[in-house]
Amino acid sequence: MKEVLVLGGGISGLATAWNLHKAGIPFKLIEKQVSMGGVISSKIIDDTIIDFGPNSLRDRDGSIRKLAKEVGLKDEIIDISEAFKTRFIIRNRELQALKPSLSTLLTTDVISGKGKLRALAEPFIPKGIAEDESVGSFLERRIGKEAVEYLVDPVFSGIYAGDIYKISKKEILPTLAEKEQKFGSIVMGVLRSKKEKSDIKPMVLTFKKGIQQLTEAIVGKISDRVLNEEVISIRALEQGFEVETSNGIIQAERVISCLPAHSLSVVLDGFDTALSNTLESIDYVPMLSTQVIFNKKDVELPQSGFGFLIPRNENIRLLGAIWKSSIFPELSSDDKLHFTLMTGGAHDRDIINENIQQVEEEVLAEFSELMNITPKPAWMESKLWHQAIPQFHVGYQSVRKVLKRMQAENPGFYIGGNYRWGVSVPDCVGGAEVLVHSIKKEIAYF
Repeated sequence: MKEVLVLGGGISGLATAWNLHKAGIPFKLIEKQVSMGGVISSKIIDDTIIDFGPNSLRDRDGSIRKLAKEVGLKDEIIDISEAFKTRFIIRNRELQALKPSLSTLLTTDVISGKGKLRALAEPFIPKGIAEDESVGSFLERRIGKEAVEYLVDPVFSGIYAGDIYKISKKEILPTLAEKEQKFGSIVMGVLRSKKEKSDIKPMVLTFKKGIQQLTEAIVGKISDRVLNEEVISIRALEQGFEVETSNGIIQAERVISCLPAHSLSVVLDGFDTALSNTLESIDYVPMLSTQVIFNKKDVELPQSGFGFLIPRNENIRLLGAIWKSSIFPELSSDDKLHFTLMTGGAHDRDIINENIQQVEEEVLAEFSELMNITPKPAWMESKLWHQAIPQFHVGYQSVRKVLKRMQAENPGFYIGGNYRWGVSVPDCVGGAEVLVHSIKKEIAYF
């Protein structure tokens, strides 16, 4: 009963387990898959490191570097190259370079002169509603339709694989939404807000053997606390909880769920019907990760860069491509170039019902045309994630209220995961640390 049960062995569950371990709190981690880490999946092909899930980690506050050091990976970290500062947007089936500077925005052909003038007029646009609205509606009102179509839409398709006219501004862009209400303009808000100084320099990184090296290192430290079992159901007791697994019954005073929302919905059926229905309603979109390796002599990059993103109105199925050999040259063989092609998302849900080999051929043809590549790749492999990324739709605060209510009514039961903490690996690592810190204070109090 004294052990905390952690359900789910994705990065959220692993980070939670690791923080419990550091805090000296006894625990068991229950995960049905022998290979843990959720959508984090890496492999090595011909001296090239392949990542089928996240391809890089944006470590703003140092939490990933701290975790890496704790699990013995300090010397395995690879910093992203300067190439990541150059990104490309497809317009009229051609690559247009963008860099993070005002001069680039003024000179780029991604949006027209009229579109630029509309975007630059943002400080003079009256502020809109304080209530929640979609990211698309919010930014279209602030910077104009063309800038949203060719700048905002491809970026959010790349991060969330979502529909910008459904995802919530308060969830995705809370700071910008607040600045509009406080200053009447997001540009003026950014200019007038004081930047918080930090001794920690943000870093975009990976590991020498891919992102999975991080999850494997955590598992290696806590393997004696892992149960490879499937969670069947959860029942509340007079004190604590009873968790039924594929191997039996376990009782615990505290349970932390890091299961995907749809999985937790099933195991809570009958325990809390309202919560179960709410969890079931959370939308996840599919993603197809296609990894392609070309012989270097067959490909001529226009210049080094992070890769390219494609606005949906270009009528190209491919969402975008990451030029892994440019941003992490250490991970590729000297005579090869490695690319990650992204397909699926909110606008392409039927991908889960299609023949993956045919989809591969379709997106490879699109990629080859855009990159002016004629030869076939030396190697290609895809992985389809049926429920890859949770979508924070307009009104998602109502979901958060239900989760908060359930925890208040069932002391000792905690809900974590990417649909609670955020979709990125750093979001989940940070959320796990905060949760375990609060549990540690609870235990010390009692």
